[in-house]
Amino acid sequence: MLEFQKQILTEIVAEDGLLILSKGLGLFNVLCSFIQLHCTGKHLVLVLNTTPQQIDLVKDTLIANEVPPDRIIQAIEYDTPADTRNAMYRSGGVFSITSRILAVDMLLKRIPIALITGIIVYNAHRVKSNSMEELILRIYREENQEGFIKAFSDQPEAFVTGFAPLQNTLKSLQLRKVHLWPRFQVLVSDNLSDASEDVVELRQPMTLAMEKIQQSLVECLESTLAEIRRSTSMIDVEDFTVENAFFKSFDMIVRRQLDPIWHRISPTTKQLVGDLKVLRQLLSYLTSYDCVSFYSFLETVIASNASQDGKQVRQSQWLFLEAADTAITTARLRFYLRPTDHDYKLTDIPASIGSSSIPDKLKLVLEEQPKWNLLGEILKEIEQDAKTTNDGQSAPVLIMVNEKRTCSQLKEYLSRLNTETGDTNPVLNRLAKNFFKWRGTMNQIQKAGGLSFARPAATTNSPSAGPSTGRGAPPNKRRRVRGGSTTAALSGDRAATLSQTFREDIQENLQVLDNPEEEEEEGLFQAIDPSADQAINTITLGANDILPEFEPVPPKRLITIQHYDNDTDEQVLQDVSPRFIIMYDPDPAFVRRIEVYRAMHPNVHVQVYFMLYDNSVEEQNYLSLIRKEKEAFESLIREKSIMAIPLPQKAGNPEDTFVRAVSSRVAGGQLKVAGPPQVIVDMREFRSSLPPILYAEGVKILPYTLQVGDYILSPEMCVERKSIADLIQSFRSGRLYTQCENMCLYYKKPILLIEFDQSKSFSLQSLSDMKSNIVLTDLSSKLVLLTLTFPKIRIIWSSSPHETAAVFKELKKTSEEPSADAAAAVGAEGTEEMDTTHNMTPQEILRNLPGITSKNYRIIMSNMENLEELTNSTEDRIQKLIGEEPGRKLYRFLHQRAGTES
Repeated sequence: MLEFQKQILTEIVAEDGLLILSKGLGLFNVLCSFIQLHCTGKHLVLVLNTTPQQIDLVKDTLIANEVPPDRIIQAIEYDTPADTRNAMYRSGGVFSITSRILAVDMLLKRIPIALITGIIVYNAHRVKSNSMEELILRIYREENQEGFIKAFSDQPEAFVTGFAPLQNTLKSLQLRKVHLWPRFQVLVSDNLSDASEDVVELRQPMTLAMEKIQQSLVECLESTLAEIRRSTSMIDVEDFTVENAFFKSFDMIVRRQLDPIWHRISPTTKQLVGDLKVLRQLLSYLTSYDCVSFYSFLETVIASNASQDGKQVRQSQWLFLEAADTAITTARLRFYLRPTDHDYKLTDIPASIGSSSIPDKLKLVLEEQPKWNLLGEILKEIEQDAKTTNDGQSAPVLIMVNEKRTCSQLKEYLSRLNTETGDTNPVLNRLAKNFFKWRGTMNQIQKAGGLSFARPAATTNSPSAGPSTGRGAPPNKRRRVRGGSTTAALSGDRAATLSQTFREDIQENLQVLDNPEEEEEEGLFQAIDPSADQAINTITLGANDILPEFEPVPPKRLITIQHYDNDTDEQVLQDVSPRFIIMYDPDPAFVRRIEVYRAMHPNVHVQVYFMLYDNSVEEQNYLSLIRKEKEAFESLIREKSIMAIPLPQKAGNPEDTFVRAVSSRVAGGQLKVAGPPQVIVDMREFRSSLPPILYAEGVKILPYTLQVGDYILSPEMCVERKSIADLIQSFRSGRLYTQCENMCLYYKKPILLIEFDQSKSFSLQSLSDMKSNIVLTDLSSKLVLLTLTFPKIRIIWSSSPHETAAVFKELKKTSEEPSADAAAAVGAEGTEEMDTTHNMTPQEILRNLPGITSKNYRIIMSNMENLEELTNSTEDRIQKLIGEEPGRKLYRFLHQRAGTES
């Protein structure tokens, strides 16, 4: 470890606190070192907020550091039995566990909380108020004051958004100390001062077409932002700048301001918000993807804005701008030319990619990404440099990119570049063939389905129209989902769904374009013999043949192409030990990882090539990321100096907090309080924030697996909780109907709780979406029909989880406490044995009838003397006993005529 990393570890070990470290300075190594300290001895340490990939990497690091296999960190999965978990806790060790499992084990006393040595919270920036991590740490501190709590994060920007975010996070983490280690910290700067040398910065100019497209998309982005500012005066537009719009965090800034008034803004404004995300993604794709893929993305956007099944949809306004037409036209000209283009004769179709799928009248341009050629030149320079400085031998090269797809493209490009076939664009040629083949298929589907994928009317006559019949833009399988999502159901428009599914559309496009070319012959192994005149010799292998032996490629001759993957990047540098590093895509965090790697290996000379598109959005994003991190640390330093340090919360006496006065107006003065109120909670509900809030309010939480309901407040009171999204989905699937029927069957006071998000508007639907009459597709109409079908159901409208907790406390004031065992047994399969007081033969016949289950057969036997009475009963009586749908099935089976279908 470097000196500053040792100092960080010393501070963390000495005092509980939250460590915020600049990204790329070795946070993962600090975490592994801290875990290693507790791998020996008798400890019980729990690690939260990690992914399975991170835990696997921790295991590999500990094994490399010679930690005994039986002492390394163990993962507790969702399928680990409760008894096994209990035994693991008591045997001690370091465990990685999900927050949901740990919270349940703590509430059910399966884990000895007093014996826990400490809790490590990784990715602490994800811990929010009323989260499951806050519940765990609250329970931990109430019963264990001696154990440690350590939190780690390398996302300083996450602690400067909102009101007092650092103070609130420390409160949720039960911490009072924060350790700030930015890149400009004196000790860090001294350790890395000599590690920034030998960096070659290569500023690659974009092509004229790429510059034109970028400028046009930026104009569309500016126009969209200006339209949002004009459309509503209820928001603060200070942060609505083009520079901020280049980042994903801008979506959060916009929605934070618009969510409380979302039901009051117009559908046009909602669509503008979705368009911002689409435009930002397109700007990013311009430098990340090739000309064929980028043009297919634009066609996807156009098709998404076209009429569907003959129905007109609200189209994105930026597509009507002249700048949008310029961007689309220029993107096509990078890909192919049509006979109407003035420079049609300048380019001919390469003979090597002749294909029946490519229209005859088109001439392909296939403009290469400028970085591809630059990368080839860099590798040639590295080859010459390695031979002169490395005794004529090659040296390991590491190429870092943003995405996995770029890895495969560069691999294909570099391996087939300048081959004997003369094919200099193997990647683009394959993509072009797949694109036109795909388009031809989609055109046939379009004609058969009668779908229209025309450009907006203002630009229909532009040169970017499709090459074949009509528009020919590729319809997308995802498009059938649009208009039916949660957002569409709530707002009545499809604007937000365009931005939400755009990335999924792109992934489908890429899968189509990346299909490998079909092999001419199957069952053959192709080996390359460099010494032979013919490059490829064909070897036929039989079923029992053994592959010839191959010598391993020396590491010095390897060119490794890897995509950025946060914590894994440090291990990649250690494994590859590159002599040359090419940063194909810029990333500030990896620049620091290289600095740390150089400082840790001062004897290894590493040459770094830093590639960047000049005067591009890519360059702007890179510089802005560095500036934003610096500003974030400066803000945290100021807040740390002036913030009120959160005091540890002392657990009060629950009986004093929740004492209910004995009054003649409450159960005649006979209701007695035996302790804090308790609520039985379904295990699945621990994904929401309500259980932590109930616990914070002093309610005793009993987690169980419930077959009926989500919350049991009393022996007679059952609550089914639904968020808005879950409510809509439950209506569609019919699950809500069954849930309400079961609640009415087993409980006297069934309740449907509809809970809203406290950061969003307390409105089920926009006023414009409300219907004057009952419509089966309308959400409010479905609720009306539900209440008519189940008159016993009571609906609670809650504006937030905090309001729900207050309502639960009021409902429990005059109610008895529920029984956990009884609540868990309600509706459970096989919970009751066969009743021996009844005749077995009629009972067997009854249990095999349609509509009869192990949940309701006892109800029939308790209310009817024999099968004859059941047969003579009316349908209405049967439905009142066992429910509408099971009763209908049973009655129809009993009264259908022989030989007729039910």
